[in-house]
Amino acid sequence: MSAKAIIEQLKRLCVLHEHLLTLSEEKTEALKAGKTKELSNILTKEQKYIQAITQTEDDRIKTTSAFLGYSENNTISACIAKTSGSEKEELEQLYESLSQVLGRLKKVNEMNRQLTRDALQFISISYDMLVPKENNFNYSKSIKAELPKSSKMKLFDSKA
Repeated sequence: MSAKAIIEQLKRLCVLHEHLLTLSEEKTEALKAGKTKELSNILTKEQKYIQAITQTEDDRIKTTSAFLGYSENNTISACIAKTSGSEKEELEQLYESLSQVLGRLKKVNEMNRQLTRDALQFISISYDMLVPKENNFNYSKSIKAELPKSSKMKLFDSKA
């Protein structure tokens, strides 16, 4: 059996991951600029690529399993070990290429995760500054009666 089907699937995986990397880099710029609509569109596109990658990877696993005789070690490395000649070289190149793209994608996604976390922290801090917390958390009637009405914090003036 030839490894051509596996090679085609690996090529497709490389292309899909490169497109996903491009989208992730666009997401980084959208996060930096605070463009929420653009970010939403990018996330929708990312989901489509993730679905395509998942489907292609499932197909690759089935093809690899058939190629290797349904063994438990259904890896690209096992396919490389079983092939020879130009197929082996092409599998090695695709394996290296896919590994590099995945490494870059991991770095970009980590940066996006950090940017998202920082943005959420900023929102939380801003909210806490707008709505100060009360120090007294007792709910007894006697304490409520002691507080004058003017000391209550109002965010909205209904008389305006």
